[in-house]
Amino acid sequence: MGIETTDILLIAASAGTAQVLEAVACADQTLVGADGAPATRVKLLPIGRIEMRDGRGPYTIRDQAHAAAIVAATQQWLGGADFSFDYDHQMLHAVKPGVGGTAPASGWCAASALTAEADGIYANAIDWTPAADAKLRAREYRYLSPLFFADAKNGNVLRLKNAALVNIGAIDLPAIAAGHSGEDDTMDLTALAALLGLGADAGVEQIAAAIGELKKTSTSSIAVAAGLADTASVEEIAAAITTLKTNAVDPAKFVPIEQVSGLTQQLSVLTADRAEREVAAACAEGKLAPAMKAWGLSLFQKDEQAFRDFVSAAPVIVAAGSVLGNRKPTEKATTLTADEIAACEMTGMSHADFLAAKNAQIEEVA
Repeated sequence: MGIETTDILLIAASAGTAQVLEAVACADQTLVGADGAPATRVKLLPIGRIEMRDGRGPYTIRDQAHAAAIVAATQQWLGGADFSFDYDHQMLHAVKPGVGGTAPASGWCAASALTAEADGIYANAIDWTPAADAKLRAREYRYLSPLFFADAKNGNVLRLKNAALVNIGAIDLPAIAAGHSGEDDTMDLTALAALLGLGADAGVEQIAAAIGELKKTSTSSIAVAAGLADTASVEEIAAAITTLKTNAVDPAKFVPIEQVSGLTQQLSVLTADRAEREVAAACAEGKLAPAMKAWGLSLFQKDEQAFRDFVSAAPVIVAAGSVLGNRKPTEKATTLTADEIAACEMTGMSHADFLAAKNAQIEEVA
């Protein structure tokens, strides 16, 4: 069954402050049919001129196309939420920012169940709560009051917010109810424009465009951080982040850099100790002259196996535990032996450097 609107709670949206106003229309149809069952299809707003009993308005839904635009705007605002019904506009009056309050629902209908028809906007397939169903059957509530936004300049209705069960018939409201609702939830568009760096005369379209640019800038930063172009879409950014999470470092395969650095330092110390021992042993065996100790340590640090190959192939320059076979040299060497030349080839040491190191050893033991 179709039910006409009784009273109307109105948000008049202007370029300045958005005020919440309250008024009543002159319909007297109720929400309960002759059989006592609550209606599941109701008319929220009529097409045409909507007169307020307190003299405000008029507000207008020009035609069915305008009604369809109102429904579309309402559905977009709701997103995935259902259109709600409450009691006595408690969503508007009982819930205060910073104070709290309760606004229990009396019913719901899907956003897709809002329709624009030849004579008005309807809510269909309403699912009343058990409590609301009982109150309607008991005639504790009889009328419906939709809450909507309208342009204060021309009175055109913009979109619906919700609707409420109320007990207001075709009578005048007390002055307090016909005035400002007292709600603190106001929005100063001038202040919002200033926050966005716009002039005080900025309109809704300019403010919306500035907010869009702000959102674009924010997503651009995230896109670049995710390794994408700054023009990447939200979907592309989400996919990139998901990939990064999926490809996260496996702790079973990778070691933290701090631990690697610590192990590297420990390994360097152990290698240095081992180099000292093996170079000292090579000197003690007469395979390496003391003057060549620094060279031997350097070679060991660079390539342990190359140093060991050198020691293995190098001839005894000075017999272990002796000083040139218990005799002093009478002259410096001028050539290298075949074994010494082979050692040079193996280690990359020049003949001149090897010969100089050999003669330095002779001088030390002379």
